[in-house]
Order: sequence, then structure tokens, then C-alpha cells
Amino acid sequence: MHIRDDRVYKFCDAIYPLIRQADVYVGEMDLTDLPQRAAAQGYNMSAFFRPAAYSKLRKQILKSFKLDINRYAHLHPLMIMSAISQSILDNDHSVSLDEHLWNYAQDNHLELQGLESIHEQMEILHSIKPDSLYKQIKDISTQPGKLRKFSDRAINYYTRGDIHQLYQLTKSSMHELRKLIIYDRNRLMISRIVRFEPDVRYFITVGAGHLSGSTGIISGLRKSGYKVSPIEFVPH
Repeated sequence: MHIRDDRVYKFCDAIYPLIRQADVYVGEMDLTDLPQRAAAQGYNMSAFFRPAAYSKLRKQILKSFKLDINRYAHLHPLMIMSAISQSILDNDHSVSLDEHLWNYAQDNHLELQGLESIHEQMEILHSIKPDSLYKQIKDISTQPGKLRKFSDRAINYYTRGDIHQLYQLTKSSMHELRKLIIYDRNRLMISRIVRFEPDVRYFITVGAGHLSGSTGIISGLRKSGYKVSPIEFVPH
């Protein structure tokens, strides 16, 4: 849901009425402070590699993804990897799906909340050491086809509504970061959802990779006594 590809927008017409029925719209992240994303600077990827190796990596990324890595070298490597992944997909819309739905809820005068703040996400980001991720970026530059196949599978699972396969794919890609980025955040988001007012109607959006699995949000809510049922949508 953090992308602009038209394929992830296909359920919007079906969910707009559900958003309008809610009292509060809850995004995965509070988007009211988006400019603070600039705080995720201060890294230097070019200094990690020898000059010749960095020059080769830059040329390979530019050739394979039409992306000049120099524009992103000051960012945390997870953000660089996100930019590379985004370059594979179509940018059919001016904003990502999560931002679009947030704006839609705002236009319909819903109260807006986030399960996480940008500050919290930045704290997690900066707690991750960059070295191993720089090495992953180098691997991407030498094997671009693997990332393309991964992205195609992820989009396919998303559009099919196969949240379990999407969770498995996301988990396998996170390696040693899965606890920090998936499991711990799931627990935090569940703890905040269960504190919501019972008489208030909430429409909650999170990345689909957070839903499935034994530590996923669906499992966590059921363990907390909630009844969770899927709704079948017909895409437009």
C-alpha cells in the first residue's frame, strides 16, 4: 500500500463507502508530519565502498533501474532499497495508496490517527546498522532480475488478496530484521488497536504484510477477543 502503482488502487471504489461510514480513519502511520521524513539523512553510502566499486555499483543501478544512486546516498540504505524497488513499479498516481486513502478520509472530514508516528518509524530506521544493507544493495546491482521477480510476486499476491503468501514473502526478505520491522511493530499496533473506544467506528489501514502470521495483526486481535472476518471485494 506504500506504492503508486495503479494495480494496488483497484479496490478503492469498493472501500470508499466503508471509509465514509467510519468516525475515525487510522493509518499505519500518522501522515500529518510528512515533511519530517527529511530527518532520515546523514548517511554516506559512497564512503562504504572503494571508489571504483561504488562507481561500478552506481552504473549498474542506473542501467538496470534508471536510478542515480547518488541522489539517495545520504539516506539510510533501507530508504535507498525502497527507492530502487519503487523504480520498478509504475507511478500511475501522484501519491502512494496509503497517502491517497488518508487524503480521502480527510476530505470526508473524518478524525485522523496513526498507529505509529513518523518519529517512531525514524527511531526504528536509525537503530538499524547500515553495513549489511549496503552489501544487499550491491547484490541488487549485480542481480537486478531477483528484485524484479520479488516485486512481481508481491504485487500479484497483493492484488489476489493472498495475505499469507505476501507475509511469507515479506518475512523471507527481512532476514535478521524481521523481529524489529515486522514482529515488534505488529505487537505495538495490536496493543494500540485494542485500546480503541468500543463505541467508535474505526477504519484502519496497515501494510498487508502485517496482517498474517502467528504474530500478525489478525491473529493478535483474535487472541485479544475480537472477531475478525474478511470482506470480499470486486475490483473495478
